[in-house]
Amino acid sequence: MNRRRTTAKRTAKGAVVDAPSEYGFVASDSPPPGPVAPRGDAEGDGSAGPGPLALVVAGSKLVLGLGLVTALSLMLAWGAHRYALTTPRFSIRLLAVTGNHHYNGGELARLAGVSLGQNLFAVDTHAAEQKLLEDPWIQQARVGRGLPGTLHVDIVEREAAAVATLDDGLYLITPQGEPFKPVEAKDPTDLPFITGVNTRDLAVDRDRAVDRLAVGLEVVREYQSMPLSKVYEPEEVHLGSDGAVVLTIGKRGTALELGMGPFRQKLLMGARVIAKLQANGELPGIIFLDNAAHPERVVVRMR
Repeated sequence: MNRRRTTAKRTAKGAVVDAPSEYGFVASDSPPPGPVAPRGDAEGDGSAGPGPLALVVAGSKLVLGLGLVTALSLMLAWGAHRYALTTPRFSIRLLAVTGNHHYNGGELARLAGVSLGQNLFAVDTHAAEQKLLEDPWIQQARVGRGLPGTLHVDIVEREAAAVATLDDGLYLITPQGEPFKPVEAKDPTDLPFITGVNTRDLAVDRDRAVDRLAVGLEVVREYQSMPLSKVYEPEEVHLGSDGAVVLTIGKRGTALELGMGPFRQKLLMGARVIAKLQANGELPGIIFLDNAAHPERVVVRMR
């Protein structure tokens, strides 16, 4: 009797009892927790993506929509372009010209091939600029639009500083000595002449020929800075092949033999000689200022 109690007591004290799961699962109810399978991975869940036919239909709708938008955009652009080219609102009513001295606005419009009343957007501005540049007087040209009806023409004209006598005629030259057009009846006539350079010189070595013409213009500018030039205007500059320069002044043709440069001091000496002789009522025919060995010496030949 005591042995049974002792056994039962030991059993009760040393028995191992399975505790219920912390998650509350019971083996007979459901599987233990674990990674959750993504949706759609299970067989037969009915979540398969769209088929090829659905994709084709969706793509066709997208292409059709884009085509419709593009067509509408082109129609609107064509309509706006058509309106701009036909509406009187954009007719040229004003020609705004800057930089012109030789030509007036009407002459420039004729040269550019445009006219008042023409549609502003119908003008090819690049072509108009090229037409203007074909004229030798025009060095630079820019044509632009100003809404609603103004055409802007901005030009830079060449300046005629003298007339060069070449073998085949007379040519206007720029202040840099570049011949740019034959002399015509409507061109300036009160310009000094530069002689001594011919067409062959320009053909063989144009840069050197232009430099020589520029030397002649330098002499003219130096002389024109002196008061004497207001009484005796420069008439002609002759350029020798050796570099010597002769300046002829006044209607009666007083020649200043300058020789080589620099020229300003020689011109000042010549001006003093003329002033002294003029005080006595005399005018020299030739003044020699080209003594390289003794530049302070001046020889005068009277008429």
